[in-house]
Amino acid sequence: MTPATMVLDETVSTAITPNTPRSAFRVRPVMRQGTASSIPDTWAPYGTIEAARAVVKHAYHDDRVLRMFIVTDDVPPRFVEWVER
Repeated sequence: MTPATMVLDETVSTAITPNTPRSAFRVRPVMRQGTASSIPDTWAPYGTIEAARAVVKHAYHDDRVLRMFIVTDDVPPRFVEWVER
């Protein structure tokens, strides 16, 4: 009879470790109607705060968006700033 378990190699390491700071940002909208997932810009990470602000400016053309804020791409995300119209 063969054993049902395997021993994994101990030298396996992960590329992403907990508490590793990232430099990416995400945008989060506050919606009047519908869900934020219907706006494709909320799914993408942005490398700089300026890129995130440019996306927010474009997203304000949607009438359903009341306000938007920027968060870090960390787990859990940290608040960065509110971006007004």
